[in-house]
Amino acid sequence: MKMAVNLYQFTDYRTYLVAYAQDMKHKRKQWSYGAWARVLGLKSTSSITKIVQGQREPGEEITERLIKYFEFSDKQARYFRDLIQLEKINRDPKLSVLLIEKMGKEYSDSSIRIMDNKSFMTISHWYYLALRELCRTKTFKEDPEWISSRFLYRVTPRDIRQAIQVLLDVGLLAREKNGKLYLAEGRIDTTTDISSEAIKRYHEQMLEHAKIAVRETPVEEREITSTTLVMSSKNIGMAKELIREFRQNFERLLEEDTGDRVFQIQIQLFPLTVKENHKEYKK
Repeated sequence: MKMAVNLYQFTDYRTYLVAYAQDMKHKRKQWSYGAWARVLGLKSTSSITKIVQGQREPGEEITERLIKYFEFSDKQARYFRDLIQLEKINRDPKLSVLLIEKMGKEYSDSSIRIMDNKSFMTISHWYYLALRELCRTKTFKEDPEWISSRFLYRVTPRDIRQAIQVLLDVGLLAREKNGKLYLAEGRIDTTTDISSEAIKRYHEQMLEHAKIAVRETPVEEREITSTTLVMSSKNIGMAKELIREFRQNFERLLEEDTGDRVFQIQIQLFPLTVKENHKEYKK
């Protein structure tokens, strides 16, 4: 079963599987995960749904069945296996960077791009930049156990210690003469690819946190709203510029040197329908 979409556009194998499932549901009303599991020769529907939902990673047998099902070429099959391996080692930044470097060289037509180790760690782990901002709060203590307890989403003390060291190394944090941490003006170069794997991972993690916040954060402590509208594709550039302008004004008006909490603001703009054919539109 070949997919019309290019596999090399994806830097996450799970997103590829989700895209396939959504495409099949759109094309065939009777399509289901159960039917897909049967075609793959799996014992139960949960074998594939748990993979798609991020509850488990595919083992070698299921991986090979998926490769056969999608009729991947040898090169595509290697890329697909590498994407799975990349997900399995995502908690080890050094191994992730080594694999991404290898993939960036081997699959030049893919979306994978090379980024240095420490930059990758800083961007791809959501809590690095959140920790940097936490240093500005009035009650901050450089105690990994204390810092870990401040986050609403799981971060271990060991992760905190590593994050502090990396932030110091890349110049996003520094120490005063008395050893106290403070924000430094270091910068991370993302010009290697603005849609790099690290940035995609960061946004994916924050979107997952936003999903949890919808259910678990009191409504008076959050604002999650949306608007569905029709507009011309030619105005996307203008829309993006307006969003950036709002974000900059928001930061300028509300960000403080010291505060009592770290917040995340996310604004999302994306299409919900396919782009109309201009010839068809003129009719």
